[in-house]
Parts: sequence; structure tokens; C-alpha cells
Amino acid sequence: MVRSALRESWARLERWPPAATAAGLAGVYAAVHLFYWALGVRFDDTSLAWYWQYLDPELLKDKLLESVFYMHSQPPLFNLFLGAVLKIAGGGARYVFQGVYFGAGLTLYLSLFWLQVKLGVSRGVAFTVSTLFLLSPSFVLYEHWLFYTFPLAALVTLSALLFYDVLARRRAGTIAAFFACIFLMCGIRHTFHLAYYVVVAGALAAFCAGARKKVLLVAAAPFLLLFSFCFKNYVLFGEFAASTWTGMNLWQMTSGNLTVGEKASLLVEGKLTDVSLCIPFTALSEYSPSYADASRFADVEVLSRPYKSTGPCNYNHVGYVGISRAYLTDSLYVLKHFPHAYSKGLVRSWLTYFRSSTDYASNVAFLDEAGNLGRVSLITSLFDRLLFGRVPSKPFTKFIGNIFFSEDEESFYLYLLVGLPLLLYYGFRTALGKKTFGEGAAARARRLTVLYVCFTILYVALVVNGFSWAETNRMRFPTDPLYVVLLGLFIQYAVLRGSPRARAREAGL
Repeated sequence: MVRSALRESWARLERWPPAATAAGLAGVYAAVHLFYWALGVRFDDTSLAWYWQYLDPELLKDKLLESVFYMHSQPPLFNLFLGAVLKIAGGGARYVFQGVYFGAGLTLYLSLFWLQVKLGVSRGVAFTVSTLFLLSPSFVLYEHWLFYTFPLAALVTLSALLFYDVLARRRAGTIAAFFACIFLMCGIRHTFHLAYYVVVAGALAAFCAGARKKVLLVAAAPFLLLFSFCFKNYVLFGEFAASTWTGMNLWQMTSGNLTVGEKASLLVEGKLTDVSLCIPFTALSEYSPSYADASRFADVEVLSRPYKSTGPCNYNHVGYVGISRAYLTDSLYVLKHFPHAYSKGLVRSWLTYFRSSTDYASNVAFLDEAGNLGRVSLITSLFDRLLFGRVPSKPFTKFIGNIFFSEDEESFYLYLLVGLPLLLYYGFRTALGKKTFGEGAAARARRLTVLYVCFTILYVALVVNGFSWAETNRMRFPTDPLYVVLLGLFIQYAVLRGSPRARAREAGL
């Protein structure tokens, strides 16, 4: 009886016009958020005062363009957004941030649904898996947290939807919207490197044989802007990159995993520089005084202030360019001569990657400054146990010790550990074969879009796990909607075996 009612509901949904469907989805989005609001979930903007990735709020308000121009620690677009809101909205900035994030949340939900439908998934399946993701604590907690993780998730999902539309219609406006998404992704987070933009633009041009020139022309302007971010840092600081923190991050994956004895021996022998006496992201006063010399940029406060006006360290101080460069030198030496240290870092980063994105272990404060995590603890527990397969790690550490699980990691997530790689494998198999989607222009667009989805997932996974020592589950979150898309495809074509109507449905709506 439940199954027949579900089928009838899905059948009705198939007959709804696109505008009515979008309105219905917006209503579901509102209802879910009213539910979480009743539980006490509130928008958290406390990150403005102290996050490493953010410039001094005072400078963002008073010297926005100068400060963003001289920013070397991160790509500039998210801080430009923060500063623009602070300048324009003043005391009401919190409400503007919240409105923008709610807009991103609705965009993510709608894009996730329509992307699956255009890939041939029935509306019933697409609605079910999209709404399950919307209901998850991960979605709501990240949406209520002023950090770039959630906007990136919305942009990544929207880019996949636009990628399909470019292949299907090849309209100039859609092409421009797609490259605007990719530009924002690369300009917000260094994970999306300039190389990612080049590979995606080149692939799309190759796929659009009849519109190749149009694609390349539209892609040129965003590319030049992204290139200018790196070139500016090269001219000013000698680093051709949108972020100069690579050395500090890689050190944690390499030198940071050496034993105390190994590190001490290398320091005595002069194989490591004196920066390795400190862990990265330490106050400037802990390093050699030469790094504190900002005389070249004495008039540029964002480069010469050792601390922000709010108290925390200013990691955009020009001294950290040299510090990170020294850490990179040490990291490369350790990587060459002590590969076991990097291997240990890789194991830990990959195991963290497969944790629930709400499970920060000892670093939960980053996601819970407003106390939101505690208000949804029961729902989080249900999702973790029933959908992510959370199981205790102690039975495993009995046999293998704490090589893979540290003392603060009391559990791991079996379904994520097994399911995410299997979904990615299924996605690549679907994209590279012709059995699922069949022949024709629409089928080709679907296969290539699934290939873009899988490539983006794999790219992000390799980059964050190759260079990041912690929070890789948070860094995975922007691609979680893409895993949801693959789940919808799997349910439609592998579990339900796809209906003739779904296989015959044209992608256009």
C-alpha cells in the first residue's frame, strides 16, 4: 500500500509543469527550514572576527580594495564579498549574509533536482534523494555557517547543471553562466586551481565541436582574471599562485608526521630550516625576527599588521610568504627522504575524508560556534548511523592499533567508506559506456555531464587529500551534492533498471 501510494505520488510529480515543480520544491525548502528554525538553528557569523582565511573586518570595511588587492593568503573573491556586505549593510550585515546563504541553499536544492531529471532520473527519485540531502544536518549546518564551503557546494552543483545545458543547447548566455560559476569557484577556493579551469574549458570546447570558438571566446575573460590573481602575487611576492599557504599545509602532511627524534636530528644536521621548530600558523613572534620585517609594505596595513584589530594573528602578513616558502622546502625534503611520513598523512586525510561532514572530532567548534550542532544532535545521530554507517573503531584498533584511527576518533563511517568509491566507479562506468543512456545527442550530453561530475569529485578528492592534513570531510562537502546525483542515477538505472519513459525522455524541460 505504501509502495503504491509512493508510485502514485511520483507519477503526479512527473506531470507537473516546470514552474509548478520549482514552486513546490521551494515550499519544501521553506518547510524544512522552518522545522530546523523551531529546533533553534540560527545563522552563525562569528567566524568574521577570527578565521585565518578572513582579512581583518576593520580593513574590509575601511580599506576593502587595497586589502583585497594585497591579499596573498587566499583567492580574493570571498573576502571581497565579505567586505562589500560589511561596507554596504553595516550593522545589518548578518541578515544580508543569511539571505545570501538561503539563496544559495535554494539554488543548490533546485539545481540538484533538475540536474538529475535532465540526466534521465525520474522526478520521484530525484525529489526523494534531493530532499533527503536537504533534510540532512550537513546541509543545514553548513548553510547556517558563514564560510565558503556552502556557497561552493551551490556553485559546483549549478555548474554541472549548466554544463549539461551548454552541451544540449550551446547558447551564449548558458556558456557565460557556466564559466561565471567556474570563475567564482576558482576565485573563492584555491582547491579549484587555475589548472582546473583550463582543463574544464578545454574539455568543453572539445565536446562542443560546432560551438568551439564561442566557448573559447567566452572562457577567455574569466581565465584572464584568474590568471591575474596569480600573476599579481608573482609580481608582488614571487609566488605564482592564488594562495601562498601551500607550504604550511603540506608541512602538516610531511614533516608534521616525523617523530620528535627524526625531526630533532634533521634540525641539528641542517636538513630542515628553523621554521620547523614551530607548527604552521603560529604567531609571527615565534619565528625568526627577519620574517617580521614588513618595511617594503609599511604603508599597507593588511601586510604589515601582525595581528587583526579583533585580536587573532594576521596570517596575511607579508612574513608568512617567506615562512610558507621555508615550510615548503622542508616538506619537499621530507617527502623525498622520508616518504613514510607523507604516507601516514595520506592515510589520515583519506580516512577523515570518508567521515560525516558534521563530524569534526576534536575540531567541532569550527562548525558549532552558535551551538547549532547540539540542537540537531538526535537527527545527526540518525543520519550518521542509518545512512552513513557509523560504527565504533575500537574493534578494529584491537587488531591494527592506532595507525589508522587516533584516540579522538572513536568511530568511522562504513557506508561512506565503501559507498562513495562505489558511486564514483558507477559514475565513470556510466559516463564511459553507452548502455545506460543509449545513443543520440541527449544521451551524449548526459554521458559527458556525468563525466564532468565524476571528474570534479575525483579532482577535489585528490587535491584535498594530497595537500590537507585535516578537515578533509569538510572539504569534501562541496562535492557531496554530486555524489547525491550519482546515487540518483544508480537508483534509477541500476536498482529500478530505468523505465522506458525515463530512457526516452528528452533532457529539455
